[in-house]
Amino acid sequence: MRRSPRRAFALALALLNSPACAALATPDLFIAYPPPGHRVAFDHVLLEGSVPAGATLRIDGRAAEVGPDGLFILWWPLRVGTQDLQLTAALRGQTVTRTLRVTRVARGVLPATPTVIDPASVQPAQHHALWDPAGDSDAERTVPVALRGSPGGRASVRVGAGPAQALREVAPGEYRGGYVLSPAAALADAPVTVSLTGRDGRTVSRPAPGRVSSVPGASPQLAVQRPGTVPGLALNAATTLLTTLSGEPLLFPRDGMTFRAVGRVGDDLRVRLAPGQSALVAAAQVELRPGALPPVLAGGLRVEGLAPAPAATAAVPALPLAAALPALPPVAAPTSPTGTGEVRLRLPLGGARVPFTVAQSGPGQLVLTLYGLAAPPPAPPLPGADPLLAGVEVSAPAPGVTRLTLSLGAAQLWGFAANYEGDDLVLSVRRPPVLDPARPLAGRVIVLDPGHGGTQQGGAGALRVPEKDLVLPVTLRAAELLRAQGADVRLTREGDVTLGLYERGLLAEAVGADLLVSVHANALPDGRDPRRIRGPEVFFTHPQAQAPAGAILAALRRTLPDLGPGAGLKPGANLALTRPSAQPSLLVELGYLTDPDNLRLLTSPAGQERLAGAIAAGVADFYAAQARSRQP
Repeated sequence: MRRSPRRAFALALALLNSPACAALATPDLFIAYPPPGHRVAFDHVLLEGSVPAGATLRIDGRAAEVGPDGLFILWWPLRVGTQDLQLTAALRGQTVTRTLRVTRVARGVLPATPTVIDPASVQPAQHHALWDPAGDSDAERTVPVALRGSPGGRASVRVGAGPAQALREVAPGEYRGGYVLSPAAALADAPVTVSLTGRDGRTVSRPAPGRVSSVPGASPQLAVQRPGTVPGLALNAATTLLTTLSGEPLLFPRDGMTFRAVGRVGDDLRVRLAPGQSALVAAAQVELRPGALPPVLAGGLRVEGLAPAPAATAAVPALPLAAALPALPPVAAPTSPTGTGEVRLRLPLGGARVPFTVAQSGPGQLVLTLYGLAAPPPAPPLPGADPLLAGVEVSAPAPGVTRLTLSLGAAQLWGFAANYEGDDLVLSVRRPPVLDPARPLAGRVIVLDPGHGGTQQGGAGALRVPEKDLVLPVTLRAAELLRAQGADVRLTREGDVTLGLYERGLLAEAVGADLLVSVHANALPDGRDPRRIRGPEVFFTHPQAQAPAGAILAALRRTLPDLGPGAGLKPGANLALTRPSAQPSLLVELGYLTDPDNLRLLTSPAGQERLAGAIAAGVADFYAAQARSRQP
């Protein structure tokens, strides 16, 4: 599932191999990858394509290995710089030659003397602004700095007229560190200057593109997530993701979520979630407003939908907000993606839109983390026994941070989501479906997603069929097999149409899916030797998807041992089609387009039938196992 220039390249190359073109030169020569003019930072390039069956291929005069069907997938060596590879195919005395220009970009270590700094390497490249430096920790007041220069030197950085601070050589000629600003520093577009003293005793200085501003005592501002910017209820879209200062995923916002803005890094705002904990949010997705964000006193937690009810729905009296929030735009109360068969943990917030995260930390545990509560609410009473919810623990792991941990009665979870609802925050947990042991798939809503489609080619198959056209027939056939067992199967596409990533997850939400399975074929990125890398892989983000992912993987390995075992399960994936949590969501990579035998199997009708059968068998095995586990 590689993201590379090959995806857009397949369509253009198909035109070169049309009948009209073939009539001009026989044999024809199809190059699936790399595209012309490709630049690669490695000593080899993956060279793949096909010639007519029985043809030979020479590259720069050297014989290249070609399969009996004309397929070639080669790990071709490159020298540093630009080279024009001459590919010549020959068949029955006729030849055709194509020239493929490839550039190997090699960034070697700079010479030790004379001392130099690569000007293009100097960081920071973005402007850094601090609006509340006195409230920041040292880490939050640190401006990351980097440069590339002569190895073995002593590097330092200075912001404005401040003192120089040392950088560390983390690799030969690579210097990194950070400049820690004083809490009282008052700067306006102060320049950042790096210096390097080399082995020859010479000192060289260069300015960084980014500058630094620090405004002690600036007026507080609020950053409010704009209405309509967050797709779905549980998609967790990367388009609105908040990250840590180092760029790691941290928080998926909801419409109206409100933060305290304390600075800026380039096009991002820096917001403070809790003392010492900042995040970056794209400035375009929030609205800045003057005003402070007061601590919020939450009302009493209550649990709804427990069995037996209504005894468990009694609420602890709500506490008032510490102060009124500035007027915020109205936020529509969402509809739960999990329907009515659920347990709901309701936290009254008086309309405050505090930041939060929700994650399945293990098979039997959900963790809701909230930022900005003045005090944790008391744990709710849980009268009676409910097979879904065993307990709720409330803790405060750090100042300004509240953690609600739900212990679940079963290892298999069927969907969860957290959203604002009216004045409250509601975490909904989906109840297990009622399964008929004789027909466990009956009535189950399964969304199957054939990857890519339309303008999205996917991986460029070297046998002249791109990924999008390989996975579609497999998925259509798997849908037929599942429907024959009673499943209600919905397809994100049934033809060659273009779909956005989040349109696929939105469909699963809209139909109340029990399971979302996205079907793809894998391919390697630049720099990976394709030899011996083959077989299926199944990606998932949340532990609730591990059991169906494992069942599908087991069926693929059992039904198609000729694929190879593959790398297997890939938990914790950060993919748009595995992050949705309203139902177990997973992504299946059937095999590698960059492995000759995997590709031939993916391309053949018989192979596609076996792959479809394995997907359907894996889904059926998962539900059958769940039905058996609930029998007395």
